[in-house]
Amino acid sequence: MAESTSPPGERGKRRKPKAQLVMMISAACGAAVILVVSMVTNWSEPGGGVVAGARGTGSSTTTAPPPVFEAKSGTCLNWTESNATDARQLNCSDPHLFEVTGTVELGPELGPNAPYPTTEQWMQIKQQRCTEVAVRYLKGDFDEEGRFIVGAFPPPQESWANGDRTLHCGLQRPGPAGELLRFSGSVRDLDQSDVYDIGTCLGISGAAMSGPTSCAEPHSVEVTGIVDLGKEFSAGYPPSAKQDPFLATKCNELTAKYAGSPTAAKDKKLTVYWDTLSKQSWEAGSRKVDCKVSALLPDDAGFAPVTGSIAGQVQIGTEPAPTDSSAAPTTVPETGTETG
Repeated sequence: MAESTSPPGERGKRRKPKAQLVMMISAACGAAVILVVSMVTNWSEPGGGVVAGARGTGSSTTTAPPPVFEAKSGTCLNWTESNATDARQLNCSDPHLFEVTGTVELGPELGPNAPYPTTEQWMQIKQQRCTEVAVRYLKGDFDEEGRFIVGAFPPPQESWANGDRTLHCGLQRPGPAGELLRFSGSVRDLDQSDVYDIGTCLGISGAAMSGPTSCAEPHSVEVTGIVDLGKEFSAGYPPSAKQDPFLATKCNELTAKYAGSPTAAKDKKLTVYWDTLSKQSWEAGSRKVDCKVSALLPDDAGFAPVTGSIAGQVQIGTEPAPTDSSAAPTTVPETGTETG
């Protein structure tokens, strides 16, 4: 079997991406939506989802949807326009982009004479205050390293000038390059483990990971299995030193089953690797990790472009893939769909 490592760095360690955090502000029902986007510039923590619908498709909305700012906690919102101007309420069982978790009144710290916050200030406010709201909404079980991130609709500048200080917080599902993925179901009922469907391939931009794509197209990573660590470690949180040897065996087994051959990864010059769970994620209730395959560029400078699935014919490039400008969105990004 192929040597089980996690490229690059230590085997099996879950790495934070070298990323630039960008706040994107776009008009949405007369407001702005704050999104945290990971602009992957080097090795990224693998992620992604299954693209099951093109931009412009979406679920049916209510006949007379309430404005975004009237949406109550637990309401789910979706939009199809890239600037979110058509944001509407819909049933959380339908694919959506935003789940409202509650509101924060900023008046006590930002009084009537306070200037409208800058982009950087909104980023800090959103991250701190909406994380607090998410923790309450999920009754303490919010995995900040998991599948969902906090987002927010702040008051528009005109409303701010008239004294509006209400920040509307929510949860969203980001892809590896910052694109938003639709998800079905309420976050309160979903597993927050940062895993993706078996068979998912994540695209490649340069030598970095990008959004979901067909495995027939050049890609960086293919998901070959999902492991529930809770079934093996029922007594409590296992440190990485215990997770790694178990996952080394399990991920090679699952990859062999997925590919149809115990030597497929080695024969096709692909590397099997995985993530490990942090104690924080475990305590928030996450238990699952992905098994993946990928290849490195000859100088180990990043992901090599792989075309084809490990279950079939594979071609590995020796040069970085073309840079995909859509991997670094500056407005509300293209959206894929991920089922719950």
